[in-house]
Amino acid sequence: MGNIGRTISYLKRNGVKPTFYAVWERLEQKRKYKYSYEPPSEEELERQRNKNFKDDIKFSVVVPAYETLDVYMQDAILSVMEQTYQNVELVIADASESDVVEKVVKDFSEQYKNIVYTRLEKNGGISENTNAGIEIASGDYIGLLDHDDVLTPDALYHVAREIERCAPAKPYLIYSDEDKTDAGMERYYEPNIKCDLDEELLHTNNYICHFSVFRADVIKELGLRAEFDGAQDFDLVLRTVKRAKEDDAFNETIKDQNALIRHISHVLYHWRCHEASTADNPESKMYAYEAGRRAVEDATGLTVSHTKHVGFYHVDYGNDIFEIRKDIAAVGGPVIRNNKVVGGLMRADGTVVFSGLHSEFAGVLNNATLQRGADVLDIRNIQVRKEYRDLFKKATGIEYEKRGDVTLDDEKAVKLSMEFCNRLRRQGVILLYDPEIGRK
Repeated sequence: MGNIGRTISYLKRNGVKPTFYAVWERLEQKRKYKYSYEPPSEEELERQRNKNFKDDIKFSVVVPAYETLDVYMQDAILSVMEQTYQNVELVIADASESDVVEKVVKDFSEQYKNIVYTRLEKNGGISENTNAGIEIASGDYIGLLDHDDVLTPDALYHVAREIERCAPAKPYLIYSDEDKTDAGMERYYEPNIKCDLDEELLHTNNYICHFSVFRADVIKELGLRAEFDGAQDFDLVLRTVKRAKEDDAFNETIKDQNALIRHISHVLYHWRCHEASTADNPESKMYAYEAGRRAVEDATGLTVSHTKHVGFYHVDYGNDIFEIRKDIAAVGGPVIRNNKVVGGLMRADGTVVFSGLHSEFAGVLNNATLQRGADVLDIRNIQVRKEYRDLFKKATGIEYEKRGDVTLDDEKAVKLSMEFCNRLRRQGVILLYDPEIGRK
């Protein structure tokens, strides 16, 4: 029923043709991609429990709660209390009108002394409630957990290890991969396997999302902003990235865009899907996606629009992106032949990221429809800043103004694209992939 509801909503927003392709792609993805969450073995968990870290980092996991079903609250508490990394406190900020949450907490408080519970005088909304928990948190780092979701048992171990690996730098934000689970936590699906920090991609959606852990002084200073309720975590991430870029440690290691924003390539968070959750029913929180759009506008100072996929955005640079973004040297789009992607966005080794994807398909998690930073752009569909057009000629042997008249086979196009873009990237500039380039 949830799938039917989402399909009807998509049809109302986008019309028959896009809906036809969306359903087709959804069926193809279910057939092609299989996933099952593999929890760490008992041997691995025991090894983690016995690990001695150089720094005894204390984590606070903050959970804003409101009339949470007791089974969900129990699962959330246990997922934090049973971490293999044990220097942790669980802070529960309860805005419930009833005592449903308080009763569950009392049941656990005898066994677990590291639960910090505060009963809020009123329900001030998700940002205000979360800020109340952040304020009393005493950890060096603060992680955010929704009241109906759970952490994997090795979540904080991996975060602690990442922080230790970064020393003496102290990351502003650490985030992990995640997946979804059903209400009974019997099935795991739709893994979100994320990339390292990509600001351009971040401006199109909150791909960082869960599990997010912030340096305590940073999150206490920035806080969550109530005017972005529904996308308050997205707004916080955008502002945290901006603050990290202003840090001297970031500037000293600017060649590594991930100096203070760290990505852990492990699923550490299970996003529980039930009737009321955004994960299961995106239409239930359309206000949240509008708040997300406004958060990106606030971060970029530009006009941002919704795409046909809820929760995903497009930054509008107007007629001259190079005038607005002095740091962008080139922008490129897909190369399509016979309704299939054959070029466009490439990895550093020349692999075409969306090779073979139907031109009407959105890709896994809509990735093919999103603006993002690029290692290599295809010279067959590229726009280059004036200052770099002579370099285009030197690298490719093609006059920039005549590039549309030149026919290249795929292998030659990849070779020349890599040659040009590698030269650009050595100058520290940004290459932007925009799937709308060349389609208009």
